[in-house]
Amino acid sequence: MILPDRTVLDNGAVLVSMALPTNPFIAIRGSVPSGVVAEGKDFGVAEFMARLLLSGTRRSSAAKISDRLEGIGATVEFHNSEEALVFQGRCMRETVGPTVRTIVECLTESTFPPKEVERVRGEILNDLRIEADDTRHRALRALSAAVFPRDHPYGRDPKGDESRARAIRRMDVVDFHETYVGPESMIVAVTGDVDPELIEEDIAAPLSRMRANGRVAPAVPPLPVHRPRASWISMPHKSQADIAIGTQAPPRRHDDYYALHLADLVFGRIGLFGRLGRNLRDEQGLAYYAFSSLEARTAAGLWSIAAGVNPANLEKAIRGIRNELDRLRTDPFTTEEVRDGKDNQVGSLIVSLERNAEVAAELHRMEYYGLGMDFLERYADIVRGLSDDRVREVARKYFDPASCSMVVAGPVGRTRVAL
Repeated sequence: MILPDRTVLDNGAVLVSMALPTNPFIAIRGSVPSGVVAEGKDFGVAEFMARLLLSGTRRSSAAKISDRLEGIGATVEFHNSEEALVFQGRCMRETVGPTVRTIVECLTESTFPPKEVERVRGEILNDLRIEADDTRHRALRALSAAVFPRDHPYGRDPKGDESRARAIRRMDVVDFHETYVGPESMIVAVTGDVDPELIEEDIAAPLSRMRANGRVAPAVPPLPVHRPRASWISMPHKSQADIAIGTQAPPRRHDDYYALHLADLVFGRIGLFGRLGRNLRDEQGLAYYAFSSLEARTAAGLWSIAAGVNPANLEKAIRGIRNELDRLRTDPFTTEEVRDGKDNQVGSLIVSLERNAEVAAELHRMEYYGLGMDFLERYADIVRGLSDDRVREVARKYFDPASCSMVVAGPVGRTRVAL
């Protein structure tokens, strides 16, 4: 496998690229450390900024930016996340220059027009209202807050709340943008029909013109202690109850990560959503869906279980989840289950690398988490090298009911069941 090229520009930005000349499209994935972590107590301002970056610059109105991208058949998007402002783009080889220049223009010259600020305010308030009536969203959001309490960036809604959405002003967004958006600690990954000359002239050159001002990437605050607890959110008008169960997981660079990722796949992801989904949904018929997931971050992850159930099955479903967690100690993963999980991990990566956007995302993750430019080459060996006992060990360590919080949202009535 050809290793990606990695270049550190004079202004501090890191450019990672890999040529895939058989694909005529070019995919771009990038980030700037100006997500929720950078907000401090100014909850919600990063979300406003991310949604406004395509709303006009000193040189171009929102309509002009939209027309420009549409005219060259390109797409550009900006999204807020816990740790970073994330952006992505897609274009042809012939249009990569104007596409990258548009990204740089939006990052460096956005003016945040007052009318657009009010439009985004309305969008966020509407999103918050919709999510407040969604049992699954309410359960998962409350779980994050329980696992990462005291308004930690990992535990709070990136959109803030209704009071913050109403309170944020244009100058709050302008100040946040000026303070935290720049080339320092910026990562840009590019893949597709690229070559050294194209990368230098049409990608590196525009990125290099971003001015550095000595910004320091904000650090993730110390992790709060997670004290497991149960919460019940009454939504009597709903017809479904959602269960969310979870705990803190190790950071992406932790020695347990790969074994834990594999254990999560076997427990609640592959096939019919692993052991969990097969038992709760297909064998017992207690859930509309039931699965587990592992979110990776730099300081700590989140391991969680999500299940949607008929309220009449709520108690049985919670007991069923508990039984599956307990079963990890009495009936650990078999050699066949672990083998199937490994095949899924390796095969899924191979399939995902057929798509430029996924390759760009992987290149970005490699740089973001410091995995090394040979990570894709080593990945299969890392997975294959995990012993059955190692996978069973981390499953017992992290999938522990005593270490998990639980949130139930829906028509819960007086039901109160311990995990």
